[in-house]
Amino acid sequence: MNENAIGIRVEPEFLKKIEKLGKEESMDRSTAMRMLLEQGYKSHMKKKAAEKYRQGKTTMSAAAGEAGLTIWEFEQYMIATGYKSQYSIEDLKEETGER
Repeated sequence: MNENAIGIRVEPEFLKKIEKLGKEESMDRSTAMRMLLEQGYKSHMKKKAAEKYRQGKTTMSAAAGEAGLTIWEFEQYMIATGYKSQYSIEDLKEETGER
């Protein structure tokens, strides 16, 4: 794997938490930071995609792609975060030509 080094500044208390996590998870500080950075990025992207979808700015398929999830996974994420679809039975009937 080709990795790049970066430097960041963190509060001393946060660094202690990272070091504690590293010990609990049997990993060094750098590995713990990489893990948390990746998890934070994924979480942020899911929230961002969900917000765009809630606002009607994107489709579910596009939002799922932005979040790095399948449509099924994104749908489950939306349900887990309290999303209620505005899509009604009437909308379905209209789309399928029933009336």
